[in-house]
Amino acid sequence: VTSLLRACLALLFIVPLATCVLLDVGTGDATADGMEKPALLLLIAVDQMRADYLDRFRPQLNGGLRTLLEDSAVFINARQDHAITSTAPGHAAMLSGLYPRDNGMVDNTWFDRTLGRRERAAIDPEKQLVGVSATNNSPGVSPRQFLGTSLVGWLKDLDPLSQAVSISRKDRAAVLMAPEAEHVYWWHAASGRFISSTYYRDELPDWVNVFNGNDWLSGYLGGSWEQLGAEPAYILSRPDAYEGERGPRGFGTVFPHPFPTSRPALGRTIELTPFMDKATLDLGRAAITALNLGQDGVTDVLALGLSSTDSVGHYFGPYSRELQDQILRLDRMLGDFLEFVDRTAGLHRTLVILTADHGVAPLPEYSRELGDAAERLRLGEIYRGISEYLGDEFGGENWFTSSSHGWIQVDRAKATKLGVDANYIVHKAREYIETLDTVVAVFSRDDLLEDRKPQSQIEELLRRSFYAERLGDLYLLHSPLSLWQTGLATNHQSPYDYDRRVPLILSGPGIRPGVYAEPVAIVDIAPTLAHMLGLTAPNALEGIILEHVIVR
Repeated sequence: VTSLLRACLALLFIVPLATCVLLDVGTGDATADGMEKPALLLLIAVDQMRADYLDRFRPQLNGGLRTLLEDSAVFINARQDHAITSTAPGHAAMLSGLYPRDNGMVDNTWFDRTLGRRERAAIDPEKQLVGVSATNNSPGVSPRQFLGTSLVGWLKDLDPLSQAVSISRKDRAAVLMAPEAEHVYWWHAASGRFISSTYYRDELPDWVNVFNGNDWLSGYLGGSWEQLGAEPAYILSRPDAYEGERGPRGFGTVFPHPFPTSRPALGRTIELTPFMDKATLDLGRAAITALNLGQDGVTDVLALGLSSTDSVGHYFGPYSRELQDQILRLDRMLGDFLEFVDRTAGLHRTLVILTADHGVAPLPEYSRELGDAAERLRLGEIYRGISEYLGDEFGGENWFTSSSHGWIQVDRAKATKLGVDANYIVHKAREYIETLDTVVAVFSRDDLLEDRKPQSQIEELLRRSFYAERLGDLYLLHSPLSLWQTGLATNHQSPYDYDRRVPLILSGPGIRPGVYAEPVAIVDIAPTLAHMLGLTAPNALEGIILEHVIVR
């Protein structure tokens, strides 16, 4: 077993970047070579799904994942080609064809240098939530921070009757998969409901209210998450109750995982299980039925962000039994869902895209068991080290206001108040950081803003992630397989290959099935689909049209 798992850890690190060009995909109002337009575009975004999951678990897949692997264009070397591999930039890349440097989605949160405060990718304080109590004071949600356009908008420009629905557990995933969608819904754990925002509508439509009213959540009260298969099936995973796993209190780190008997608590706990994905898919079914998606004579869009793999991965890691169980259940659920799509819109008229926003690192403890160096690193210790390095010259002050996945930001307001040159603080901080064995590279804003050819692959990836007003002063790249400590079992957000390599499957009308080994990027999806649909994008896109998979 150990040798099999060790093989699964191969090819972890940086590999050559996919070719990237700027292009105009517009061809007017005709599809490529006059092909019949699909009735439905179905985007299935599996949060934190590493590409190797499809290989590792393939002998046990018998549902929707197996169907897609056997009758589709399967790209085995697909990657998110930017450095900060988190939910917002990964989902934003799928249908926009743009890197974060162009669409502004640099991370889930960032420190806005102009506003002087932290911002969240999908939060809009000028909007309100829809579908929750009037006493709820949480801000609304919208794509206001997203700076580009997407295939959904281009499709609506061509045919305003096209409908677009986007659903996920996460608000940022629901918003950024389809920024121009008119139906956008996400899970609100406190109320145990799917909700929306006044940016989209003033009240939930009847079909969403009916779904919420069915109270599917209560069916899990006092229950548990049990292993789906018999014990021998889990030979592909490491032992249960492994060092470094961080199951929430009361949930535990071994099967079975008990559920709370309180509904509000269950609304949060259910997010850590496969059953959150089931609810998302079930709401997708309700959308198809209520809106006649794919059955109204135009091309409609349904984007489903399945977030449970991300939650399970964060708490238990990619080689856990929980993760294997999640993928096996997802396979079954997708099989049922695709059968439903076949009975309604028709799979022969549906163009399916399955991909992911990012991968994930193994638990450092597991990497060390396999003989690799891996640590849990703390940015706070680096901050203290910098203060000590600066010493008496600056009075031991803490000069940092925020950090985000390796980015650190000098407190420029403090520097101005104390009459200190902030750029000098940056220089001295970098000088200290470059002495650390756990940091393999440091990049400054000036490095990334300089008009020159990138000096390394990492720098190119960082430049694609860099939007000047939304990121910090220095980026610290930790050693491979190590993590910035966050309290989770493991994390992503690095430019290493285990975080960037994701599945990409295209299936349906106009797609030539096969296994394709050339490097491709997730930003290639949008120009390829736009070309197939005869759409004109209003801006140049990054990526290439994957013409060799389009049936002529």
